[in-house]
Amino acid sequence: MPDVQSVLVAPLNFTPKAVFFDLDGTLIDSLPDIDAAINKAALSMGLAAPSHAKVQAWIGNGAGALVERVLADSIHIPAQRDPRYEALLEGYMQAYGELEHAYSHIYAGVESLLSYWQQQGVKLAVITNKATRFTPSILEHFGILHYFDEVYCGDTFAEKKPHPMPLLKACEAFSIEPSQALMVGDSRNDVGAAQNAGVACLAVRGGYNHGEDIALAKPTWIVDNLELV
Repeated sequence: MPDVQSVLVAPLNFTPKAVFFDLDGTLIDSLPDIDAAINKAALSMGLAAPSHAKVQAWIGNGAGALVERVLADSIHIPAQRDPRYEALLEGYMQAYGELEHAYSHIYAGVESLLSYWQQQGVKLAVITNKATRFTPSILEHFGILHYFDEVYCGDTFAEKKPHPMPLLKACEAFSIEPSQALMVGDSRNDVGAAQNAGVACLAVRGGYNHGEDIALAKPTWIVDNLELV
Protein backbone atom coordinates (compact mmCIF):
# COMPACT_ATOMS: atom_id res chain seq x y z
CA MET A 1 0.00 0.00 0.00
CA PRO A 2 1.32 3.49 -0.76
CA ASP A 3 2.75 5.69 1.95
CA VAL A 4 0.10 8.34 2.59
CA GLN A 5 2.77 10.84 3.61
CA SER A 6 4.38 10.71 0.15
CA VAL A 7 1.35 9.87 -2.03
CA LEU A 8 -1.46 12.20 -1.07
CA VAL A 9 -3.46 11.87 -4.27
CA ALA A 10 -3.32 8.42 -5.83
CA PRO A 11 -5.53 6.04 -7.78
CA LEU A 12 -6.51 2.73 -6.26
CA ASN A 13 -4.14 -0.10 -7.09
CA PHE A 14 -6.35 -3.01 -6.11
CA THR A 15 -9.85 -4.15 -7.00
CA PRO A 16 -12.10 -4.53 -3.93
CA LYS A 17 -14.83 -7.12 -3.74
CA ALA A 18 -16.95 -4.71 -1.68
CA VAL A 19 -16.91 -0.97 -1.14
CA PHE A 20 -18.42 0.73 1.91
CA PHE A 21 -19.37 4.40 1.63
CA ASP A 22 -19.91 7.00 4.30
CA LEU A 23 -22.84 9.31 3.53
CA ASP A 24 -22.49 12.88 4.83
CA GLY A 25 -19.43 14.61 3.39
CA THR A 26 -18.66 11.66 1.10
CA LEU A 27 -21.68 10.97 -1.12
CA ILE A 28 -23.83 13.92 -0.13
CA ASP A 29 -23.04 17.48 0.93
CA SER A 30 -25.69 17.66 3.64
CA LEU A 31 -24.11 20.40 5.74
CA PRO A 32 -26.54 23.13 4.58
CA ASP A 33 -29.58 21.15 5.77
CA ILE A 34 -27.92 20.10 9.02
CA ASP A 35 -26.89 23.69 9.69
CA ALA A 36 -30.37 25.08 8.99
CA ALA A 37 -32.07 22.41 11.11
CA ILE A 38 -29.87 22.71 14.19
CA ASN A 39 -30.09 26.51 14.06
CA LYS A 40 -33.88 26.38 13.88
CA ALA A 41 -34.06 23.91 16.77
CA ALA A 42 -31.65 25.89 18.93
CA LEU A 43 -33.40 29.21 18.36
CA SER A 44 -36.81 27.68 19.11
CA MET A 45 -35.48 26.76 22.57
CA GLY A 46 -33.96 30.18 23.19
CA LEU A 47 -30.42 28.93 22.64
CA ALA A 48 -27.70 30.69 20.69
CA ALA A 49 -27.51 29.44 17.11
CA PRO A 50 -24.10 27.85 16.44
CA SER A 51 -22.04 29.28 13.61
CA HIS A 52 -21.77 27.49 10.28
CA ALA A 53 -18.09 26.74 11.00
CA LYS A 54 -18.92 25.15 14.34
CA VAL A 55 -21.65 22.96 12.87
CA GLN A 56 -19.26 21.78 10.17
CA ALA A 57 -16.67 20.87 12.80
CA TRP A 58 -19.19 19.16 15.08
CA ILE A 59 -20.95 16.78 12.68
CA GLY A 60 -19.87 13.23 11.90
CA ASN A 61 -20.73 11.27 15.03
CA GLY A 62 -24.50 11.24 14.64
CA ALA A 63 -27.29 13.63 15.61
CA GLY A 64 -26.95 12.95 19.33
CA ALA A 65 -23.32 14.00 19.38
CA LEU A 66 -24.10 17.15 17.39
CA VAL A 67 -26.80 18.14 19.89
CA GLU A 68 -24.47 17.53 22.84
CA ARG A 69 -21.79 19.68 21.22
CA VAL A 70 -24.25 22.49 20.55
CA LEU A 71 -25.35 22.46 24.18
CA ALA A 72 -21.75 22.40 25.41
CA ASP A 73 -20.61 24.86 22.70
CA SER A 74 -17.62 22.59 22.24
CA ILE A 75 -16.50 19.63 20.17
CA HIS A 76 -15.74 17.88 23.46
CA ILE A 77 -18.85 16.08 24.74
CA PRO A 78 -19.36 16.44 28.51
CA ALA A 79 -19.54 13.34 30.69
CA GLN A 80 -22.89 14.48 32.09
CA ARG A 81 -25.74 14.95 29.62
CA ASP A 82 -27.44 18.35 29.52
CA PRO A 83 -31.10 18.14 30.67
CA ARG A 84 -32.14 19.96 27.48
CA TYR A 85 -30.68 17.20 25.31
CA GLU A 86 -33.86 15.28 24.48
CA ALA A 87 -35.83 18.40 23.59
CA LEU A 88 -33.11 19.79 21.34
CA LEU A 89 -32.54 16.42 19.68
CA GLU A 90 -36.23 16.00 18.86
CA GLY A 91 -36.44 19.59 17.63
CA TYR A 92 -33.45 19.05 15.39
CA MET A 93 -34.73 15.76 14.00
CA GLN A 94 -38.10 17.31 13.23
CA ALA A 95 -36.57 20.37 11.58
CA TYR A 96 -34.17 18.24 9.54
CA GLY A 97 -36.98 16.01 8.32
CA GLU A 98 -39.14 18.97 7.35
CA LEU A 99 -36.40 20.34 5.08
CA GLU A 100 -36.60 17.19 2.92
CA HIS A 101 -32.98 17.63 1.79
CA ALA A 102 -33.80 20.96 0.15
CA TYR A 103 -30.27 22.38 0.45
CA SER A 104 -28.19 19.20 0.13
CA HIS A 105 -26.59 17.96 -3.07
CA ILE A 106 -24.79 14.89 -4.35
CA TYR A 107 -21.08 15.30 -4.99
CA ALA A 108 -19.67 15.23 -8.51
CA GLY A 109 -18.41 11.84 -9.60
CA VAL A 110 -20.48 9.84 -7.13
CA GLU A 111 -23.07 8.30 -9.43
CA SER A 112 -20.61 7.41 -12.17
CA LEU A 113 -18.34 5.73 -9.62
CA LEU A 114 -21.23 3.75 -8.10
CA SER A 115 -22.38 2.71 -11.55
CA TYR A 116 -18.88 1.59 -12.53
CA TRP A 117 -18.36 -0.56 -9.44
CA GLN A 118 -21.83 -2.05 -9.71
CA GLN A 119 -21.15 -3.01 -13.32
CA GLN A 120 -17.91 -4.66 -12.18
CA GLY A 121 -19.88 -6.85 -9.76
CA VAL A 122 -18.52 -5.12 -6.68
CA LYS A 123 -20.86 -5.23 -3.68
CA LEU A 124 -21.75 -1.77 -2.37
CA ALA A 125 -22.92 -0.62 1.07
CA VAL A 126 -23.58 2.62 2.88
CA ILE A 127 -22.16 2.72 6.40
CA THR A 128 -23.17 5.97 8.07
CA ASN A 129 -23.63 7.34 11.57
CA LYS A 130 -26.83 9.06 10.40
CA ALA A 131 -30.11 7.64 11.72
CA THR A 132 -32.20 5.12 9.79
CA ARG A 133 -35.00 7.66 10.05
CA PHE A 134 -33.34 9.69 7.28
CA THR A 135 -30.74 7.64 5.44
CA PRO A 136 -32.80 5.59 2.94
CA SER A 137 -34.91 8.60 2.00
CA ILE A 138 -31.78 10.67 1.30
CA LEU A 139 -30.37 7.96 -0.95
CA GLU A 140 -33.72 7.64 -2.71
CA HIS A 141 -34.04 11.42 -3.06
CA PHE A 142 -30.74 11.59 -4.92
CA GLY A 143 -31.50 8.51 -7.02
CA ILE A 144 -28.69 6.30 -5.75
CA LEU A 145 -30.41 3.91 -3.31
CA HIS A 146 -30.62 1.19 -5.98
CA TYR A 147 -26.83 0.93 -6.17
CA PHE A 148 -26.48 -0.36 -2.62
CA ASP A 149 -26.79 -3.96 -1.50
CA GLU A 150 -26.81 -2.96 2.19
CA VAL A 151 -27.48 0.26 4.12
CA TYR A 152 -26.19 0.38 7.70
CA CYS A 153 -27.01 3.41 9.85
CA GLY A 154 -25.90 4.78 13.18
CA ASP A 155 -28.70 2.90 14.95
CA THR A 156 -28.38 -0.39 13.03
CA PHE A 157 -25.87 -1.96 15.42
CA ALA A 158 -24.85 -1.54 19.05
CA GLU A 159 -21.75 0.39 17.90
CA LYS A 160 -21.11 2.98 15.22
CA LYS A 161 -17.99 4.28 13.47
CA PRO A 162 -15.13 4.55 14.45
CA HIS A 163 -15.93 1.16 16.02
CA PRO A 164 -15.20 -1.60 13.49
CA MET A 165 -18.50 -3.43 14.07
CA PRO A 166 -20.48 -1.98 11.12
CA LEU A 167 -17.65 -2.72 8.68
CA LEU A 168 -17.13 -6.23 10.01
CA LYS A 169 -20.87 -6.90 9.80
CA ALA A 170 -20.82 -5.75 6.19
CA CYS A 171 -17.92 -8.11 5.44
CA GLU A 172 -19.91 -10.95 6.97
CA ALA A 173 -22.98 -10.06 4.92
CA PHE A 174 -20.93 -10.15 1.72
CA SER A 175 -18.96 -13.27 2.76
CA ILE A 176 -15.59 -11.56 2.27
CA GLU A 177 -12.49 -10.94 4.34
CA PRO A 178 -11.81 -7.37 5.57
CA SER A 179 -8.71 -7.28 3.35
CA GLN A 180 -11.01 -7.59 0.31
CA ALA A 181 -13.05 -4.49 1.18
CA LEU A 182 -12.59 -0.74 0.82
CA MET A 183 -14.02 2.02 3.04
CA VAL A 184 -14.62 5.39 1.36
CA GLY A 185 -15.14 8.32 3.71
CA ASP A 186 -14.24 11.87 4.61
CA SER A 187 -13.55 11.78 8.34
CA ARG A 188 -11.34 10.25 10.99
CA ASN A 189 -14.37 8.19 12.06
CA ASP A 190 -14.31 6.45 8.68
CA VAL A 191 -10.55 6.00 8.69
CA GLY A 192 -10.55 4.78 12.30
CA ALA A 193 -13.32 2.28 11.62
CA ALA A 194 -11.43 0.96 8.60
CA GLN A 195 -8.16 0.68 10.49
CA ASN A 196 -9.86 -1.04 13.41
CA ALA A 197 -11.52 -3.52 11.04
CA GLY A 198 -8.45 -4.20 8.88
CA VAL A 199 -10.08 -2.60 5.83
CA ALA A 200 -8.28 -0.35 3.34
CA CYS A 201 -9.54 3.23 3.33
CA LEU A 202 -9.88 5.85 0.62
CA ALA A 203 -10.32 9.28 2.22
CA VAL A 204 -11.89 12.21 0.39
CA ARG A 205 -10.80 15.72 1.24
CA GLY A 206 -13.27 18.54 1.63
CA GLY A 207 -15.87 16.75 3.74
CA TYR A 208 -16.53 16.98 7.45
CA ASN A 209 -13.52 16.05 9.55
CA HIS A 210 -13.82 18.27 12.63
CA GLY A 211 -11.64 20.94 11.02
CA GLU A 212 -8.62 18.66 10.59
CA ASP A 213 -6.73 17.58 7.48
CA ILE A 214 -7.77 13.99 6.78
CA ALA A 215 -4.10 13.12 6.14
CA LEU A 216 -3.57 13.22 9.92
CA ALA A 217 -5.74 10.11 10.25
CA LYS A 218 -3.37 8.20 7.90
CA PRO A 219 -5.81 6.59 5.46
CA THR A 220 -4.51 4.23 2.79
CA TRP A 221 -5.22 6.70 -0.03
CA ILE A 222 -6.41 10.31 -0.25
CA VAL A 223 -8.17 12.02 -3.16
CA ASP A 224 -9.52 15.53 -3.47
CA ASN A 225 -12.82 14.26 -4.90
CA LEU A 226 -14.37 11.05 -6.17
CA GLU A 227 -13.98 12.11 -9.79
CA LEU A 228 -10.28 11.28 -9.36
CA VAL A 229 -10.81 7.63 -8.43
